Amino acid sequence: MTMGEQTPAASVAGEAVVNGHEHAHGHLVEFYESDAFLVETVRDFLLPVLRDGHAAVIVATAEHRSAFRLALQDAGVDVDDAEAADRLVMLDARDTLARIMGDDGPDPVRFAAAARAVLGRAGANGDRAVRVYGEMVALLWADREINSAIALEGLWNDLGEVMPFSLLCAYPMDAFDDAQSAAAFAAVCDLHSHVIPAEGYSRLPAGDPDEQRRVVASLQHELAALRADLTRVRSEQALLEEYAYVDFLTGVANRRVFENALAREWALARRDELDSHIVVLDLDGFKALNDEDGHAAGDHALRRFAHALRLTARSTDIVARLGGDEFAVLLTRCDAGAANMFVSRLRSAAGSRAGAPIAFSAGAASLARSLSPAEALERADRQMYARKPQRCGTTPR
Repeated sequence: MTMGEQTPAASVAGEAVVNGHEHAHGHLVEFYESDAFLVETVRDFLLPVLRDGHAAVIVATAEHRSAFRLALQDAGVDVDDAEAADRLVMLDARDTLARIMGDDGPDPVRFAAAARAVLGRAGANGDRAVRVYGEMVALLWADREINSAIALEGLWNDLGEVMPFSLLCAYPMDAFDDAQSAAAFAAVCDLHSHVIPAEGYSRLPAGDPDEQRRVVASLQHELAALRADLTRVRSEQALLEEYAYVDFLTGVANRRVFENALAREWALARRDELDSHIVVLDLDGFKALNDEDGHAAGDHALRRFAHALRLTARSTDIVARLGGDEFAVLLTRCDAGAANMFVSRLRSAAGSRAGAPIAFSAGAASLARSLSPAEALERADRQMYARKPQRCGTTPR
């Protein structure tokens, strides 16, 4: 934007000025994507009062203060002279925050004292109009002190009820880059008399309604595309989160979930002296099935067996695929007899479904009689493999 063009901040701020004096408390907020746009906005917001012999206050970081100083100098302001006359007061935002913050956010008394002092100094006790640019709220937002930032915006509004000045605040647009920030964004907008959107919206072509509509339509298309992308990303994220806990082939829990549940149940069994059992299961002849009929047939057998496990297990039991053709079931609050009954019912379920019966080997172990969750799993695994040679001739289908 050239010096001959008026930024949105300069245009909006003009609404709060009559004959060079701020006649009402204008509280503007700008959302910006680049520091260059912010510098233009602040420059054009402060230029009118500085050129007319009035005052400006800048509360910003060192980097931004340096950029604002240079922009004002390039625009013809004698910055050194303005500072010497207290018509330009520059304060460090972080240092100022430290002076006004209390234990639970900005302290109203400290804020009022500090703000009144600097406004009185710059305004020569009412002889000069004052415009303020501040980014303390942006620093609080960056520190995730959202409630403190909103409270500080409110304190500025309260002060504006008793003192004439205009205030421009600014937030980087990427501070609101997640869906959870929508409510906070709306709250910030509600606390300001004027809202200046980021560069893409603020720089609409002047004087050509058709071109403006084209730009708006393009931005609306971009927004629609971003929303679609967000929906897709959320769906993919939900799927990834599910895969973190579920075996994607069979739909039962994965090994990580099972081992966590086993550790919890082992601790409860030892504490309460109420036994639970772990059953480890392995399909017989699974390698031969994969080699002879292909992996699709093997996957089908795994899914059928997982379905039989779910039908047989209680709602309080944990069914999991440990890997390959090995499964495990955590039978909560049951003794060895109940564990044996579970295996018997599973053989019936695995043989009664459509297709050839699914043969498997099983081993069980008591949690209360195991010194650790890992020992219980190892004992059940050993028992299962000890029994496997007796059934190795059968191939699951």
